[in-house]
Amino acid sequence: MTDVRGAGVSERSESAAGEALDAARVRAWARLAARSVGRERAALDRVNVFPVADADTGTNLHLTLREGERAVAAASAGATGTQLLGTLARGALLGARGNSGVILSEWLRGLAVAARRGGTAADLLAQAARSARAAVARPAEGTILTAADAAAGAARAAQDAGQEVLSAAARAARAAAVASRGELAALSRAGVLDAGACGLVLVLDALVAVSAPAVRSGATTAALVTLDLVLDPDRDAAVPVAGGPAVEAGTGHHGGAGSLELMFVLSRPAGSVDGVADAVAQALRDRLAVVGDSVVVVGGDAGTGDAVWQGHVHTDDLAAALAAATGFLTEGASLAQVHVRHLEAALQHEWGVVVATDAPALAVELALAGAVVLLTGGIGGQVEPLTAQDVHRAAASTGARRALVLPGTARGAVGEAAAAEGLDLDELLVLEAATDVHVVAALAALGTLLPQVADDPDGVPAAVRATLADLVVAQAPAAAACEALERLIEGAEPLVVTALLDDDVPPAIADDLAAALARLAPEAELVALPTGRPGAMVHLGVEDGVEQPEAGA
Repeated sequence: MTDVRGAGVSERSESAAGEALDAARVRAWARLAARSVGRERAALDRVNVFPVADADTGTNLHLTLREGERAVAAASAGATGTQLLGTLARGALLGARGNSGVILSEWLRGLAVAARRGGTAADLLAQAARSARAAVARPAEGTILTAADAAAGAARAAQDAGQEVLSAAARAARAAAVASRGELAALSRAGVLDAGACGLVLVLDALVAVSAPAVRSGATTAALVTLDLVLDPDRDAAVPVAGGPAVEAGTGHHGGAGSLELMFVLSRPAGSVDGVADAVAQALRDRLAVVGDSVVVVGGDAGTGDAVWQGHVHTDDLAAALAAATGFLTEGASLAQVHVRHLEAALQHEWGVVVATDAPALAVELALAGAVVLLTGGIGGQVEPLTAQDVHRAAASTGARRALVLPGTARGAVGEAAAAEGLDLDELLVLEAATDVHVVAALAALGTLLPQVADDPDGVPAAVRATLADLVVAQAPAAAACEALERLIEGAEPLVVTALLDDDVPPAIADDLAAALARLAPEAELVALPTGRPGAMVHLGVEDGVEQPEAGA
């Protein structure tokens, strides 16, 4: 950690523009924070136990900061520090991943809001803490929110005393992170510090480092900052909870809470919200809180003619959560980056999986099978087309170094993503999976073939391609579904028949298909799933009994 002498009450006067953080400092901070958190991401992931022990807080914070850094790097060379803080916050908001990333993006937005008002560094940190806490439906202590509050309080006290503001803020955040395991029962049981609070320590330490006079004068550059904290001091002998100060706040594991994570970006023209962006955020927060937990809604009017929010919820009722989001789709509004994943993904191997679909009910099954799902439609409102960047973000959020992408009908964006440079993964491989039936079959193959390729990860794509090559698909209106199935089965030795039923298909059709299959191919298995998509079509796929090639073939 680097201390800063003279970086307190004199901060505004040091900038020719009278800004608390000038342009050069914001640019340097964005780079250093993203890279420092990136270096520590694995350590933060290992101690991630709250609100869900899914080992991704470090990754999510890094991905969020990286998107903010990229936005700043692309900004005009003449942008002011205040403008760049807004750019950093917006980039982080649009790229935010996970509960921790969304909260951090709102903390950054709070800095930008206060900077536009001409605030001091202490003002910026105070607004950042308020914004972050207000974004969370059920705030918990011993988290990144507590560290942000501590930093803000110390900054104000330092400013009032004529002392260094930023270094005081960073020290206070660090003390809050160290104390976190005594405030939150999930941390006490695990014997670890809060990963989100520790991530904020890195972000603040990076700001302190780039604020050093020698760095600002160009005499030297700021080195990557490190936590130099023992993140799991009591992992082998956890702090007792009974009789101690730690309190329950939410759940540390998703048992009894939402097992699916839904994230989305809501955009509405600024004129359509009549200057009440905060009211929209709170109303959306309230609706999501009815259907899940770990609710965070961040964003608002960015002062650019539109208002943008990022929503996050853990839920067991994806349809209800999507309905809460689409309830805010006024004229000219849209959703983007509608992202669903299971908090305990079934597929745990070298390859992550990303799928695209416009079937919201099917998205649940795909997520439970271990995929990160990008929902492209079928939810009663305008969903923006996927971009290559959306695919990159989803692939990075799998946590794997290699990712398979099953594009469905979104082949254009997926192809662009695979061809793009600057991937955060070692490999992004697109498989020919043109329909939802192909996607279901591919994920099933991954689940059943995984034991065969456990010691040969290079064999995974070949095994899935073999399954897809043996898949024959068709679609038909509900009334003609049985006839279509009979034509598909003719001359084949089916092992599995997949039937995806749109919303207007009568429930009896699934029974009719099962009866027809029992008559035509009694050894075959029928997998019938709802799509949740408007329409009356039945989408069929038949996998025959040809033996799969060995892994790596």
